[in-house]
Amino acid sequence: MKSGFVSLLGRPNAGKSTLLNRLVGTKIAVVADKPQTTRETIQGVAHFPDAQVVFLDSPGIHEPRNKLNRRMMREVKNALEARDLLLLLVDATVPFGRGDERAVELVRSARTPALLALNKIDRLVRKDALLPLIDKYRTMHDFEEYFPISALTGKGVEELVPALIRRLPEGPQYFPPDYITDQPLRHLAAELVREKVIQETREARLAG
Repeated sequence: MKSGFVSLLGRPNAGKSTLLNRLVGTKIAVVADKPQTTRETIQGVAHFPDAQVVFLDSPGIHEPRNKLNRRMMREVKNALEARDLLLLLVDATVPFGRGDERAVELVRSARTPALLALNKIDRLVRKDALLPLIDKYRTMHDFEEYFPISALTGKGVEELVPALIRRLPEGPQYFPPDYITDQPLRHLAAELVREKVIQETREARLAG
């Protein structure tokens, strides 16, 4: 049996929480358009017939400017250390910038096998825009593989999962089959309320 830890990394709003929810098959992480919605590392466990994968969804990679931001970046660095594999998730609809460069630098410093997932391809007007973006990342780091995906629709995720499992070591089943997250039920309920408040606030702002 394959088992291990995969850290999900990326800039704020890259879609890490959406992907985590899809991978584990239920909502355990808040999803919102507001940056830095995830403030601490969330552990989600995905169960497969021949594998158990523990995903670590860390806060988005950003330049820390205050105490909260510094704590969130410590969470990111902890996620880099507690892993067998890294998955860098990038928003394929956003031009490459300094934040993406910083994300690659963190991946490179970890010296751990890493895959790159180019997310939100369902929003791309021109699919051929992916090739220059992949080439850009290829010049910066030797990623194991590159996967165009949509965490929202699930497109490409079926190809991504086997690639992750193949690279994990043989190991024990760390958690029972009904275990999906380290988040207590009360905390999950509070996070879902927070997600709803964020969404309603955004809708009210747009309407006003």
